[in-house]
Amino acid sequence: MKNKLLCLALVVCMLLTCLTVTGFSAAAADEELLSEVAASADYGLASRIEDGNILHCFNWTLNQIKEELPNIAKAGFTSVQTSPLQKHDGNSAWYWLYQPTGFTLGNEIGSLNDLKSLCSEADKYGIKVIVDVVANHLAGSKSGTWASSIESDMRNSDYFHNEGACTDNNNRYDLTHKNIGMPDLKSENTTVQNKVISYVNTLKNAGVDGIRWDAAKHISLPSESCSFWSRVTDNGLYNYGEILDRPAGNSAAAINVALMQEYVEYLGVTDEPFSGMITGAVRDKKVIKSNGNWLREGIPAEKLVLWGESHDTFSNTDGWTKNLTQNQIDRAYAVVGARAGSQALYLSRPSSNNFYSIYAARKGSTHYTSKEVAAVNRFHNAMIGSAEKTGSGGGCFVIWRGGGAVIVSPAGSDIDVTVGNSGGMVPEGTYKDEVSGSTWTVTSTSISGHIGSSGIVVIYKELTPVTPTTAPTTAPATQCETIRVTEAPYIIGDADADKTITILDATAIQRHLASILALKGTALSAADADRDKSVTILDATLIQRFLAGMAEDSDVSKPAG
Repeated sequence: MKNKLLCLALVVCMLLTCLTVTGFSAAAADEELLSEVAASADYGLASRIEDGNILHCFNWTLNQIKEELPNIAKAGFTSVQTSPLQKHDGNSAWYWLYQPTGFTLGNEIGSLNDLKSLCSEADKYGIKVIVDVVANHLAGSKSGTWASSIESDMRNSDYFHNEGACTDNNNRYDLTHKNIGMPDLKSENTTVQNKVISYVNTLKNAGVDGIRWDAAKHISLPSESCSFWSRVTDNGLYNYGEILDRPAGNSAAAINVALMQEYVEYLGVTDEPFSGMITGAVRDKKVIKSNGNWLREGIPAEKLVLWGESHDTFSNTDGWTKNLTQNQIDRAYAVVGARAGSQALYLSRPSSNNFYSIYAARKGSTHYTSKEVAAVNRFHNAMIGSAEKTGSGGGCFVIWRGGGAVIVSPAGSDIDVTVGNSGGMVPEGTYKDEVSGSTWTVTSTSISGHIGSSGIVVIYKELTPVTPTTAPTTAPATQCETIRVTEAPYIIGDADADKTITILDATAIQRHLASILALKGTALSAADADRDKSVTILDATLIQRFLAGMAEDSDVSKPAG
């Protein structure tokens, strides 16, 4: 864990800015740090959960997730999210997983040993593991009667609110103190908090990297005289909570905003209203102007989880996305999955969309491996730290990032489209759509090309500068060794040839090593940041350390030639 914290600290530092850096030196790469960075580098995955997208392996067993890890990494997902692992007393219908009998680990999804094995294997790919935790309620009735199988250590009325069923979803007190179908735990109770903390520590010790908190809006905040969130999220893990619609329903906007701002002091939150707006727009074959719901209210992007659909919108009896095609969901996912900062959740759909026929321990769709989904994820990872603008053009959603764009048609496919190049964010040139392979032309003011059958276009900077006619030569080894190229001077470490050193250079090297991108000519020479005449993960790591101010005695950022 110490090594993971060191890597996390490094990446937090380096992602604070993508500024041009000058006058830099570096010591030999730290071996412990390399062991943490190398795995994710093979697939170009984000080093932090907050910077990548999440595959929701809804109802999959832990062993099924483990078997799919190579494909998950290739598809560009930084994290996987499991279903709840707490014991329950029902059958294998999926909803029983959300009616636990206590805080003991082990059900159809997997055992503690299965979890340890998954986490250990996931580390090899640079994939993070997020576990869904149910801490708002335990199994029983909406009247508050406990299920007969409630674990003995939880059979104490002092551990429950005992205030009856919630009948007013616009009343914050009702939402946090009354039963939403099952007995509501007394989150203010220190013993209850300690039970949850102990369970989280079990997950953490197994190697889990993050927690998804079910029904988070139904658990009170410190300002409401409850220390639950301040205590249970003080765990060194990634935490995000399920906030469906608004934390106080249709109460005044100011109340809801204030509550959300307090929630994000402790954990990330879902932006269900905005996610639903995007998917609804794709369903209705139209473009909407909104660029976010809670983002507009001052919630930082890295605190937001978005989706094309969730397990609730698909699996519940009133779920509405189950009636949409996978391609419609993919188009919505492309819009949110390309966004800066936020994490996008991609649901592995169950084989059935009937509430009563969806079962735990049954692997869902593997459509997440499709070219369009993987292209969006890789774009998201490659654009870490780059600027963003959102808008529309040519009847399409457009996400402009500093070096590329994702264009989504909510209506048509196999059509020619021209959109603006907002502020010239995408460098001029010719690009290949990573989904269909079609050619796109970018000028200072426009982006034009052909959208394929998926309705999704992903373009970003091709790092293939002109190969020099004269082979690179090396000067005698000195304290400031350089490589000189007569026709194409470059900056050491500037793998993307944009004359600056940023995290995108390390990403380019990682993608090159994963055979996702071919660095050529001066870009390949510039990628050799440690000047050992080969491009390896050590070069990407050196650039990362450089940006974090952790390296010494390096030529990185100095001109070569």
